Amino acid sequence: MRAYRRIAPFVRHDYVTEQFGEPAWQHKRTVRKYAAPIEGIEPDEPLEDVELTVRTWPLGLLGYLVTWCNDDDEVLMYSLTTRSRLFRPRVSIGPHRITLGKTALAALPSPNVEDSGPWFELGARRFSYAEEHYFGNPGGYLRWVVGMSDAGSPLTPPVGCNGDARAAEDVAAYRHAARINSVLVIGPAIDLEGVLPRGIAPDLDTVRLLELRNPARVALTTRYYSAKTAVERWKHRNREFREGPLP
Repeated sequence: MRAYRRIAPFVRHDYVTEQFGEPAWQHKRTVRKYAAPIEGIEPDEPLEDVELTVRTWPLGLLGYLVTWCNDDDEVLMYSLTTRSRLFRPRVSIGPHRITLGKTALAALPSPNVEDSGPWFELGARRFSYAEEHYFGNPGGYLRWVVGMSDAGSPLTPPVGCNGDARAAEDVAAYRHAARINSVLVIGPAIDLEGVLPRGIAPDLDTVRLLELRNPARVALTTRYYSAKTAVERWKHRNREFREGPLP
């Protein structure tokens, strides 16, 4: 967490690797980026598609760190996800402080449906929920997206929130029940419509392919099966001694 708190938008990718080592995954992703107002074009109009480099670090058995970098390898946004009850870090969301894996979504102000979500996805096996928060100058003019990723823990699928009407009572009930397991910090200029809700955390279909197990558990399992094999061999030899060689 000390290393995580040293990260901010526009830091260099090399600086992040100094804190966390080399990432396990890296791929390209195209997003929409806002540009400065140009004559004849409305302010904040998305003008171009840009390709970002997305890198993911497994934080041992505890969670994941993801960064999104431009062509100059500047970090434009980054996310933190907890996947263990042993990892409950305190994280700043503008002027608010939350505990990943413990704080309910309802502890933060309700999102404005018109321009800040919520975004949600509920399929047969995958789900995500995300909502954006912006606090102006008290938040350093950054944006925070908090929510629920199926790559994290605890898991609370957004059941009841997946209707086009986004019924306020259903979303409110979900916000009280769900615990935030992921947070995405965004610098200026990124349009989130093409990123959320899955972009709040790493892609589960990718990260679950890496077998993450505690070294002590691996050693204990290895010894267990070695002992079990030895016992089975001893029983087989003992049976052969009493009954003679098997036909």
